[in-house]
Amino acid sequence: MAVSEPRLTDDTPAPHQFTLARPLYRLDPLGQDFPAEGRALQAIGPLVPVELPDRIPAWAVTRREVADALLTHPDMRKNPQHWRAYQAGLVPETWPLLQIITTPTMLIMDGADHTRLRLPIQRAFTPRRVEALRPRVEEIVRELLDTLAAVAPDASVDLRSTFAFQLPVTVICELYGVDEPDMRRQLATDTSLLLSSTTPPGERLGAQTSIFSTMAQLIAAKRAQPSDDLTTALITEFDNGGMSADELAGTLFLMLIAGHETTQNLLSNAIHRLVENPEQLARVLSGHDGDRAWGGVVEEALRLDAPAATTMFLYAIRDTTIDGVTIRAGEPVLIYTAAIGRDGHVFADPDAFLADRVNAHQHRAFGHGPHHCLGAPLARLESKIALRRLFERFAVTAAEPLGAVERITSLSSNAPARVPVYLAPR
Repeated sequence: MAVSEPRLTDDTPAPHQFTLARPLYRLDPLGQDFPAEGRALQAIGPLVPVELPDRIPAWAVTRREVADALLTHPDMRKNPQHWRAYQAGLVPETWPLLQIITTPTMLIMDGADHTRLRLPIQRAFTPRRVEALRPRVEEIVRELLDTLAAVAPDASVDLRSTFAFQLPVTVICELYGVDEPDMRRQLATDTSLLLSSTTPPGERLGAQTSIFSTMAQLIAAKRAQPSDDLTTALITEFDNGGMSADELAGTLFLMLIAGHETTQNLLSNAIHRLVENPEQLARVLSGHDGDRAWGGVVEEALRLDAPAATTMFLYAIRDTTIDGVTIRAGEPVLIYTAAIGRDGHVFADPDAFLADRVNAHQHRAFGHGPHHCLGAPLARLESKIALRRLFERFAVTAAEPLGAVERITSLSSNAPARVPVYLAPR
């Protein structure tokens, strides 16, 4: 499906007259060209009324300044109890990503409830604890690269499935004590089905049922045999009255999905960009400050190709006017992260991949404000190590034009479906 052209006409209203009753752009449910779609939305304005699948209207934020204002605004909330259309039964149960934005987790909580659910996870992802994971991440990366080294130089390998996926899913599953390989594979399969826009409604509902069945199995296993992992810690939190049973299952669901999907996309995008920009890669490899240089690569990949191109939703609890546009009480706001990363008001030459871009870290790929992603330090650590070790060990060349590789079909997940390359030892 082609991306819709913005409906700009002579009678297009001025920004102060924008309303959700008249969406100006229909988002591509397959997410096949987020950069082009983001540019088209920015041409309309920083806050645009758009239409999502099933004719669901929402505001799309395309500029960083407006995004920051809304993400920290006292009249904006994350809980869908404030979404007027959802409370009125106007959003189908099969709507893509509905499960993620309605499951009781810190992602959709506000105030004291948000703090209550966030703290147990926050304690596990302090900078000190994340840094303590470095030796294990290095070990996993080395094992994965040893496996890739056995591939014949003339044989194409998909680095998304064999490397970008395997690293973060191994790390997050180890953190949460998901020891069974079959359970890990089932989680990965169900996550892909849940996030894809092309999954039939029946299969999507089946995938979410399967995920929560897996969560129930995991909780039962850890109750029977507690260990030093985050699942056991969350069970203890539940037993002490810190969260409900639904919140316990929902938190596991959120963290196990977010813990591998976002980093998988980040690595896939970064590898793609480095292979397509060999001069940038050469500068990084020839530099003396390796860890810092690779950190710059990670930030630039996050800026240019946000792993989650869109973030849903914020909801206005009362009429709120931002940049001349009024968001009515109960209306949803979508943060178009992929457009914000290419905001020309913030980033010079925004469509270029520049590994040493000084202000690349000013992206909003991990959010902003009270809901800033807790897993960001871990994603950064994994990605810096993985990219550095991969490109220091192998000369990586494209096995087919990477720009033409099919994309993941999703309203949000932003990455190529494959990263086909040839590997040759350096």
